[in-house]
Amino acid sequence: MNNTLRPYQKEALEKILWSYNSGLPGNDLVIMPTASGKSLIISSLANTLNEPILILQPSREILEQNLEKLLQYVDRSEIGIFSASMNEKIVKYYTFATIQSIYRKPELFSHFKFIVIDECHLVNIKNLNGMFASFLNKIGNPKVIGLTATPYRMESYYIREYGSWIKTGATIKLINRMKGYFWKRILFNISMQELLDQGYLCPLKYIDMSVVKQEDLALNASRTGFDMDKYEKKILKNDQEIINIIRYAEGISKSVLVFCSSVKQAEKLAEIIEGSAVVSALTDKKDRKEIISDFKVGKIKTVFNVQTMTTGFDHSSLDCIILLRPTRSLALLQQMLGRGMRIAEGKKFCRVIDMTSTIKNIGKIETIKLVKNEGKWELESETKKNWHGEELYIFRFQQKKLELE
Repeated sequence: MNNTLRPYQKEALEKILWSYNSGLPGNDLVIMPTASGKSLIISSLANTLNEPILILQPSREILEQNLEKLLQYVDRSEIGIFSASMNEKIVKYYTFATIQSIYRKPELFSHFKFIVIDECHLVNIKNLNGMFASFLNKIGNPKVIGLTATPYRMESYYIREYGSWIKTGATIKLINRMKGYFWKRILFNISMQELLDQGYLCPLKYIDMSVVKQEDLALNASRTGFDMDKYEKKILKNDQEIINIIRYAEGISKSVLVFCSSVKQAEKLAEIIEGSAVVSALTDKKDRKEIISDFKVGKIKTVFNVQTMTTGFDHSSLDCIILLRPTRSLALLQQMLGRGMRIAEGKKFCRVIDMTSTIKNIGKIETIKLVKNEGKWELESETKKNWHGEELYIFRFQQKKLELE
């Protein structure tokens, strides 16, 4: 396997090493799109650093992916894994871990002076009592490098207005501009469009077949997203159209990945679409592994998935993605569509069939990028020049008065 770093990967690695070796204070972010080779950066860094390194990731799937890359440089005997999901709890010179398995055992990791957090946008660094913050504090706050394709989070807020009325909503916040400033700087940043221009990512071909408009969808109880139950009831009358679109996609594609809004919806469609399969949090691990394996080799053409197969899923030949789950989350949209941007032999583009008007509202993901304006990083897309602080969902309610007896 070719382990030669691409020019942008080499630049990212050099900047990480420069920051650490020069004693640059604070923690750094490295922003690289999905399918740009973050796991190769991690393995190259571990091989080059010449000191113990702790690599944290949010799931078993991503751990296995990162481990596979490091094994191209380092013998398995030198690598430790500390993760209950992997049935191994060993600390070595190179250690992969999940935070759930290590945060109560900081004494085993106090010798690590350098930590990498993959998919670092999932870390709520504002929560000082959370697992990550508590663990890092107990081991002496070592240097932390965070890697992510989506350096922002959705954040809820509550504002008391007039009388007993309260305004609540959800906004998008860049993680390097969140209170506490755990991430000191963005050390390296490269956009999807740059990698597309350089031929390192596969283009997306968008097809709008919306059966609903997002502005007509009800919000959930917390007002942080759409009410999926009501959404599904709303699109019931479009069932035949949805089935026709999926069958159309199968006729022009090698592999079709459908992002569904619920397990019920996914299972219902799988019963109708012959030879398809469902992957969700309810899927047995062994069955899930077999389904994904069959999907990659073409034994299964269409997979309906629910809140899975976003991070840590690699199927380079995937050439069709169907959005049947509406969202206003930029991060979720990028993670979903990023699955189709890996390059593969004979693959010219990946179709994105949108049935939820999500692309109309957010924009094509290759237009989502970080730009620096007057020394400050901003997040923009073709539909908006500044997403940081953007109110996605707004709701007002009246607080009930408590009457004392």
